[in-house]
Amino acid sequence: MFGYVKTYTPELKVADYEYYRGAYCGLCRAMGKCTGQCSRMTLSYDFAFLALLRLSLSGEDVSFSRRRCIAHPLRKRKMMERNRELDYCAYAAALLTYHKLNDDISDERGAKRAAAIFARPAVKRMRRKALKKGDKAELDALIAEKLTRLAEFESSQEASVDIPADIFGELLAGIVEFGFEGSERRIAHNIGYHVGRWIYVTDALDDLAQDIEKKRYNPFALMYGSELDERERTLIADALKNELCDAEAAFDLIDFGDNKNLESIVYNVFYLGMPRAVDAVLAGEADREKKDKKDKNCRRKDNLNTDE
Repeated sequence: MFGYVKTYTPELKVADYEYYRGAYCGLCRAMGKCTGQCSRMTLSYDFAFLALLRLSLSGEDVSFSRRRCIAHPLRKRKMMERNRELDYCAYAAALLTYHKLNDDISDERGAKRAAAIFARPAVKRMRRKALKKGDKAELDALIAEKLTRLAEFESSQEASVDIPADIFGELLAGIVEFGFEGSERRIAHNIGYHVGRWIYVTDALDDLAQDIEKKRYNPFALMYGSELDERERTLIADALKNELCDAEAAFDLIDFGDNKNLESIVYNVFYLGMPRAVDAVLAGEADREKKDKKDKNCRRKDNLNTDE
């Protein structure tokens, strides 16, 4: 849904990349089987990582086969066979998509709101299929409650990044830990909480210019205004590093056993992919600031020429 939690592919071994792509395709297939073919359009890197993380914690055995799909009809691709964790992620994705879509309908305007209204019947069917699994009603209630709290806070227009990030961290922690017990649940909770906070802050930073233009809530706009200077970007980057450091202790407690492919992929995402996603967002902010300054200078020159 956000797309920041993904691998840094150049550093993946060929075998690890094949495993990751097989899990991604396996999740896509599981979504089609569990919540309908339309749900496959909501597939994201974030939920692929969630599936791999939960497989790491559960220790469930996985298998692969070569299959064709709609997107790749001519050549068979390696796909992870359906398992409990892939199915769970398919259901969780459907529930999160449904409640996020309702937020968009309430908060957005224009084309984006119209698109959300158009998509709602299909997404509603996805949720209905997920809720046929009796234990998913609890997960559905959790997601609805956290997103409602988040929407209420954002409507207050309070200039705080910590409070909404905390709410989203609790939401993701609930999704990651759902169904686990004991030490696995504690590890899942800590990882989900800090990664959730990291996602919220990264997304707010990435959407800063667009949120200002469309007059949507953004904590950084309220705290710093329309532009971030070098010091402010450094503070945000340090805060994001701290979230990853807090999650690191929990990651180090995962017992991957003999599954070295899974271990390599999870650590590639955490130590390489996620930091590079932040670097890309911060570079984009810096580029926008330079462009804005250049535009202002050009306007000043035009005004001087006009006065002359």
